[in-house]
Amino acid sequence: MRISAITAWICVSLTSPLAWSVELHVATNGNDDWSGKLTQPNTAHTDGPFATLNGARRAIRKLPRPLQEPIQVTLAAGTYRLTEEIPFTGEDSGEANATITYQAAPGAEVILDGGQPLPAFTVAANGHWTTKAPLTNGRAQQLWVGGQRAPRAKSFNEGYHFVRQLEDETPVGPGLFRQKVRLAPADMALFQKAIAVEVSDAVINFYHKWDNTRRCIESVDVAEGTITVVGGPTKPWNTLDHHTGFIVENLPSFLDAPGEWFLDRAGQLTYLPRPGEKPDQTSAVIPVTTKFLSFVGEPQHPVSHLRFQGLKFRHAKGVENTDLFNPNQAAVSTVDGVVTLDHAQSVTFFDCEFAHFGSYGVSLRKGCNQIRIEHCLITDMGAGAVRIGNLAEPTNPAERTSKNTIHNCILRDGGHIYPCAVGIWIGFASDNVVTHNEVSDLFYSAISVGWRWGYAASSAKRNQIEYNHLHHLGKGLLSDMGGVYTLGPSEGTTISHNHIHDVRCFSYGGWGLYNDEGSTGITLEGNVCHDTTDGGYHQHYGKDNVVRNNIFAFAELYQFKRSRAEDHRSFTFAQNLVVFERGDTLGGVWTGTTANYLLQGNLFWDYSGRPVTFTAKKLSLADWQKTGQDVGSIIADPLFMDAAKRDFRLRPGSPALTLGFKPIDTSVMGVTGDEAWRTQARTFVRPAETARPEQPAPPAIAFRTSFEGALRNPKAPTSFTKGSISGKGDSLTFSKEHSSGGLQSLKFTDAANLPAHYFPMLTVSPNHATGVTTCSFDVWLEPKAYFVHEWRDQASPYHAGPTFTLKDGKLVGPTGPLMDIPTDQWVHYEVTATIGTAATGTWTLKVTPTGGTTKAFTTLPFRSKELRTVNWIGFISNANEPSAFFLDQLTLTTTDPNR
Repeated sequence: MRISAITAWICVSLTSPLAWSVELHVATNGNDDWSGKLTQPNTAHTDGPFATLNGARRAIRKLPRPLQEPIQVTLAAGTYRLTEEIPFTGEDSGEANATITYQAAPGAEVILDGGQPLPAFTVAANGHWTTKAPLTNGRAQQLWVGGQRAPRAKSFNEGYHFVRQLEDETPVGPGLFRQKVRLAPADMALFQKAIAVEVSDAVINFYHKWDNTRRCIESVDVAEGTITVVGGPTKPWNTLDHHTGFIVENLPSFLDAPGEWFLDRAGQLTYLPRPGEKPDQTSAVIPVTTKFLSFVGEPQHPVSHLRFQGLKFRHAKGVENTDLFNPNQAAVSTVDGVVTLDHAQSVTFFDCEFAHFGSYGVSLRKGCNQIRIEHCLITDMGAGAVRIGNLAEPTNPAERTSKNTIHNCILRDGGHIYPCAVGIWIGFASDNVVTHNEVSDLFYSAISVGWRWGYAASSAKRNQIEYNHLHHLGKGLLSDMGGVYTLGPSEGTTISHNHIHDVRCFSYGGWGLYNDEGSTGITLEGNVCHDTTDGGYHQHYGKDNVVRNNIFAFAELYQFKRSRAEDHRSFTFAQNLVVFERGDTLGGVWTGTTANYLLQGNLFWDYSGRPVTFTAKKLSLADWQKTGQDVGSIIADPLFMDAAKRDFRLRPGSPALTLGFKPIDTSVMGVTGDEAWRTQARTFVRPAETARPEQPAPPAIAFRTSFEGALRNPKAPTSFTKGSISGKGDSLTFSKEHSSGGLQSLKFTDAANLPAHYFPMLTVSPNHATGVTTCSFDVWLEPKAYFVHEWRDQASPYHAGPTFTLKDGKLVGPTGPLMDIPTDQWVHYEVTATIGTAATGTWTLKVTPTGGTTKAFTTLPFRSKELRTVNWIGFISNANEPSAFFLDQLTLTTTDPNR
């Protein structure tokens, strides 16, 4: 051993050639001012172990550099309270031949706890338990009782209810909008017992497609049937509508189920005990720290050569304020990890546990390489387990993240605050290895790879997603997910030998393997995907992917899907076994030639005994193969050992073997190693899944908009309207050129020689089935404008009701010209009709020019007397030349009780 100055104060072990050169110790009865060279305090209490891991880190930082020997810091059994994150910089690094290891003593349970225990519970007369919680940094938003996450008092103990409709957003400040949310009358009753100050503390969590949104409630109007929320903008491509589920949290009146709690403004915490809990034996913990660890290096001086082993990190906020969350896919834009690394390399976490936190677990951000997370348990997560890489393509090579490994880990029970999070997310990062992990019990995808929408270049290359066990995903809460989800070009990436099952979405998109927008150059091979809602495989659109030698079994709706036809080869689908007992074989679009996609040498089998058919045309295999889209596939029983029990081993003589299919062994997928670790992966007490909620019928829409918001997407000008443009010179824009009451209006700009005469167009889907419907609006016509207004039902072909046009200064109704209409000024129109069984087949039109007299036209005939419902209302620019008109003060009312 090299003798150096550090041996004067650090105990040197010479017991074995493999022994550590330098040993330091940490114990709960230690002192950070001591040397750390003793395992226990000396009799004089003048020296002994350090008291904290952070104290050991600071002491090591003072050692001469470069280090000459490996350093081991051993923590004795016990709980070490963290009041803030432990920071590591380049100054805390080891060397390639002198790693610094922070580890638990052999057989010891070492817990680094970022939580604060609360005083013992007392029992109130009503059986509720109470205690006091500190209010130093606002009211706690997370609580663990008896080692279990406790939910805040919430409106529905199982599942969620649905929004009826939402008003347009009104800007209230930079990036902030106010919005009214209409709920069903029964749901508005939730607020009848709440006073105003309590309502302002309530939080509503929306679930929409692949996102969730969290908002504080500003006010409630029970009589009107609305609540008002304030927050960031909604996304035009994923707005809130009647398919949006919601749960309201944090009202004392919701405290009605065992395990729930409520913390009032005075700091009194009320808890409803779970069966079997006793107040004198049950502890409660709130999180104090936001993170556990941070690693912040520099490009030329990274944090490196550190190892953490056998440590358990528990209780952290993760996010300072969990009550507000703007929707973003996978929750990666705003939710980080309780362990974050920047410019770090050769850092290992082995046999560690990260549990009870409100965000992601470990986040490998810019400039992270050779980070290894192995044999770790990450559980009870507010979001997901691991993030790797950047949200944008790094322009500086030093900020690229690559060559990291997530191996043999158990990652489960996530999405408690951000259900849109994924288990393992890989953004702009390359050459990462994700193998033999168990990822389960999330509300969205298990693994996500790539972060480029479309075909632009991406550095997400050569990532290996192999031999993982991914299961119990979605749980019917969100939509549009996959066991493994990919996004953008990812040449060289392999998704192979993964066992994926029990993927259950809300309305659509519960897939096993999901190549989303622009996925390119990916090999998907040797996977077993079964018991999914929609299909074992789906490609939205992509290029040159190879789907080979997989088993896709027992999907509900269809077995695999292609959503977009493109001119290049989407994928090759070869030597796969596709078996099912319900649903269709194929979903989506199957036009094109073998240059667009190729099915080759697959086996298909329907256990229900139905004929196996292909595409919506229900083609037989022979007729399907005549199109040239399928070569050499067969329909035959694959002779699995026991398909009903999901044993997909092949019996001798299986026809799959003659196709060249290579048998797949699911027993080697998931975690490996000792039986205790494998047993831990198998023994999770999974909450009983609720029934998949039925999609609600669309409510009758009523609203008013003056187009005062920010137009972020011409295809969704407001929460209630849909725009259609060709993009060939026509447009829908918010304009301040003219306004009939606010600051702006919606401008329809037409052009010559568009692909269709009806561009641009704005439509509403009212869903009115009975009663009296009134649609009113203001229009400003330029001289060459051609305006069309019409109501329709949803029949095919549709029936039209009220309709009129404005052109060349004339208002023309269903019976001919009605009156002259001025241009270059605002004119107000009001259309009223009775629909449903009481419909008379007639309607009324009232016209009021600015400053003029209202003129009414009654008993105008429907274009189609058969119209009984109003499912479509259109505002169309029908000109074939450059022109424009402006629309403002659009109001739709109804007496339909389904509102």
